[in-house]
Amino acid sequence: MKYILLLVMLPLFAAAQSAEQNIQGLWVKVKAEMKDGSRIVDHHGCGMDFIKYTFGADGMANVSQDVLFDDFIVRYSLKKDSLIIGATLYDIISLTKDTLKLSFFVPGAEDKQLPVYIFAKVQQLNPPATATFNVVLKDSVYQANNVLFPVSKDSFNKLMYGMATRFDDGTLKMSFIIDKKGHLKQYTVLEADSVSGSVAKIAGNAFGDLSWVPARKNNLPVNTLVQVTLKLSHKNYVNTLNIQYPFLRKAPYPPIDADEAEAAQQYFKDAINQLNSGHSDKALELVGKCIEIDNIYLNAYELRAFINNSLGKPKEACKDWSILAGLGQVEAAQKLAKYCKN
Repeated sequence: MKYILLLVMLPLFAAAQSAEQNIQGLWVKVKAEMKDGSRIVDHHGCGMDFIKYTFGADGMANVSQDVLFDDFIVRYSLKKDSLIIGATLYDIISLTKDTLKLSFFVPGAEDKQLPVYIFAKVQQLNPPATATFNVVLKDSVYQANNVLFPVSKDSFNKLMYGMATRFDDGTLKMSFIIDKKGHLKQYTVLEADSVSGSVAKIAGNAFGDLSWVPARKNNLPVNTLVQVTLKLSHKNYVNTLNIQYPFLRKAPYPPIDADEAEAAQQYFKDAINQLNSGHSDKALELVGKCIEIDNIYLNAYELRAFINNSLGKPKEACKDWSILAGLGQVEAAQKLAKYCKN
């Protein structure tokens, strides 16, 4: 009987061991969408923001939204269909040796509206990248992108310590190569807006003093050209530094300020209250004002389409479903195909 029990448990043990082995390594978010396949549309770029996790065999993970630096270390654990990273609980949709699909709970959202993050394991990738032959290195150099980049072994704080001088208030655009051995080569100032030559030199030396892990392509180290933009400022005796990466994708929708967002949300709530009170025309007026402020307020388009369709105005409803379909919303595209054939 003991042997039978052992044979039954072996596949479960092997599956758990395989998941633990597969999860280990560096993962980068490459895509985000809703559970029904709809595009994530917002003013914060949540569908396009950069996230990386490095899972270790010791149950600890490096977590960061910075390309070159790790932010902090937290504990992680795999439990059946769940992945817990620090205080964040994800549902695992699928995990293979090179792809990880995660979903997480959002209060008030329908199941089909839950965000799904798709991660790729960097070590397993053969990422597309522009390569040029470098005469000095006598080798190919690849342009960094969102899945092909070197990582500093040192912290962001060490970079700040290395730049121990009073910052200028300005912008410094720079480029450098991290070669296959993790050495910084060919530091170049591309543009210095209100930043002195001395501060630019100090910045280059500080980056050069860091220890680097080279980028990998097909699990082999490669030379990588990295371009970054430093936003420098000095206020109240405190230096601040923000690093931006021009090779990362940018959110296509411009941000709106907090007052505009609050006003749009209030118009939407008022529209629902008017609709529930039987005042459809007033609800349409209010939801229209919401859309005037925020032209990617998806729920507002859905509400207006619902009201117009209920009032026997299919052409008006079709206009909003067409807008939503253009914004990558699957359900709206289905309604457009079903109800708006003419």
